[in-house]
Amino acid sequence: MKVLIVIDDVNHRQQLKALAGNHDWFSSGSRIIITTRDKSLLTKSKVDAIYKVKELDRDKALMLFFHHAFEDESPTEGFVQLCVNALHYTKGIPLALKVLGSFLYCRSKAEWESGLEKLKVFPNKEIQDVLRISFDGLDDNEKYIFLDIACFYKGQDKDYITKILESGGFFPRIGISILIEKSLITISDNKLYMHDLIQEMAWEVIRQQSIEVLGKRSRLWVNEDVINVLTTNTGTEAVEGIVLDLSTLRDQLRFNVDVFTKMNKLRVLRFYFASIDGTWDYDLIRMKYNDWYVRCKLHLSGDLKFLSKNLYYLCWHGYPLKSLPSDFHPRNLVELDMRFSRLEQLWERNKSFPMLEFIELSYSQHLIKTPDFSEAPKLRRMILEDCTSLVKVHPSIGALKYLTVLNLTGCKNLKSFSSSIHMESLHFLISLAAQN
Repeated sequence: MKVLIVIDDVNHRQQLKALAGNHDWFSSGSRIIITTRDKSLLTKSKVDAIYKVKELDRDKALMLFFHHAFEDESPTEGFVQLCVNALHYTKGIPLALKVLGSFLYCRSKAEWESGLEKLKVFPNKEIQDVLRISFDGLDDNEKYIFLDIACFYKGQDKDYITKILESGGFFPRIGISILIEKSLITISDNKLYMHDLIQEMAWEVIRQQSIEVLGKRSRLWVNEDVINVLTTNTGTEAVEGIVLDLSTLRDQLRFNVDVFTKMNKLRVLRFYFASIDGTWDYDLIRMKYNDWYVRCKLHLSGDLKFLSKNLYYLCWHGYPLKSLPSDFHPRNLVELDMRFSRLEQLWERNKSFPMLEFIELSYSQHLIKTPDFSEAPKLRRMILEDCTSLVKVHPSIGALKYLTVLNLTGCKNLKSFSSSIHMESLHFLISLAAQN
């Protein structure tokens, strides 16, 4: 006898073994439909075909939303734009369309407007509870990776982020694979992505860590939250990552550097200028940055003596001090991006940076010399474009076996550069300014 069986919301392989262990359990022509959030359960069970449910297109999303919000009737004139806003929030997810439509049913226009505005701050709990099931089933390694992607790395290159996360002691190669299997993230053009509602769920996980005290959250990425913690000196050792887009600032930002002393578990520190991030058009970079720098400067008070030794990613565009702290020694640091800084030198004496691969100091026009790189054996890329005061590149650069990119364009005062070059991998670019 032919049968049609639907096994819904499977989350353990044992469930499938018990209910549909083998093809020969069923007569020819039978159909067994299995729904799950975990693709690996299907591949390991050797199902005949896997279908990934897609987001609803606009027309079908409207039909489903109208069904729950208006009982299949068309919205009146004053609700049309509000429906568009609701569809933008749900992004074609049937669950979200059903829940939000049911929530707004029989409510006034003012209540619709208030409810949709509320969603920008407080996500719908019913939607969140369902989306969070997959997150709660992760182990700590996958949870860390997922939250980092949601807060810091969405849209970035998978291979690059893998390298960054590995330096922090995580296991992203298996972790990212598991997140894909559980439909929490996707890969497109080798970049990491996730649905907006899933990202919102991740943000809510962080918010719940400390609803009232921002400085007790593990990750800070909303500009207003970051500024609040910095200016009130309320950071704690709970903070593991900070991201601040400097290009959005309209007022001067002032804070005491002692705020970093409390954040001794900081892994990611990124003060960046979004308009120049990711572009190689340096004329455009110079124009946009100079325009921003005139309008909005960052002011530090106190003597910066401490930055977390756990940092594996440090980006500080426009860093306003002459050097990094003397005891700055993060052994897991992979990337140092300090474009447009006021650095005169990075550090004194020989320091060990065994994981450091990328240095970007372009337009640091006060930089005089580079440090000894002999204890940074993995260095692969160094960009010093338009460091106009640079006089000396330490001769240790000649012994870097893995250096593939060296850019010294515009370093017009460079007078000392190693005559002994043994950089076996250098092949992409050596670009020197015209010298005297």
